[in-house]
Amino acid sequence: MRKRLYHRGYNIELDDEKTQQYSARLGGKRVTGTLLGVKQSIDWWCETNVVCMPDEFEKQEFSAPKEKKTEEYKGIQIMNDSPVDEKGWYMMVRGKLLKGSLPALKNFIDKKLVIKS
Repeated sequence: MRKRLYHRGYNIELDDEKTQQYSARLGGKRVTGTLLGVKQSIDWWCETNVVCMPDEFEKQEFSAPKEKKTEEYKGIQIMNDSPVDEKGWYMMVRGKLLKGSLPALKNFIDKKLVIKS
């Protein structure tokens, strides 16, 4: 008896236990590959109605999250998500988003905001 899985209304069968090859029938065509690849093909078929073979998908690699910089100045947190961009600094003040360079934001805090101590 073959191992069968069910994904988004389609049956996935294990063809070869040694190589872990799975297959499914989409739009009259048979797609074979790894379980992840066959599931991606089914997802692609359900969303676009186009048969795409599992080996056509690139392996998904997740990149590490970028380094965030945060600085606390007079009780207000100033953040930067992209250290390459000098004007990528931002902060939330009274529910509004303010963006600019770090010295400009510090200057704004010094001139415009009254800090309770």
